[in-house]
Amino acid sequence: MNLSFKEYMFAEKHNYITHNDKYDKLRQVPRHGCTNTFDHSVRVAFLSSRLARLVGVDSDSAAKVGLLHDFCLVDYHKDDKHVHNGRWYCFYHPEDAVINSENEGFLLSDLEKKAIWSHMFPLATSIPTSRLGYVLTISDKIIAAQESFVSAAEGFKKLKYSTRKG
Repeated sequence: MNLSFKEYMFAEKHNYITHNDKYDKLRQVPRHGCTNTFDHSVRVAFLSSRLARLVGVDSDSAAKVGLLHDFCLVDYHKDDKHVHNGRWYCFYHPEDAVINSENEGFLLSDLEKKAIWSHMFPLATSIPTSRLGYVLTISDKIIAAQESFVSAAEGFKKLKYSTRKG
């Protein structure tokens, strides 16, 4: 699943994050079967920025937390059991995202940190405490569902094709 032209241009607008060498490594981390974490994060940030305007949240802050919410370089498909003492990815990756963001010089306000820490609600135990947190959480769920449906559709096509051949 590729970025749309608008999403690509959005990523270019925020190149202070998207052109960072460590952040660029997210292109190698799979996400939801049909995409990578870099593209997923751009989609989430794009939607977060749009939704933020509707609910009176700073759209630049929403874009920043959208881009940085999954800034964790762990491929949970294969490495999850070997990091964080076996904790599940949904519980530790928001913490890693904040740490990685700050280590790369992306300054986050307390509100932005809390939004990132809580974006896995209701799967994780941290509950959003602000409109920014809810914008990020909702955007992440919408994009994850979209990506998962694309992945499922691709899987059904492959299954249909393989049953015809076999």
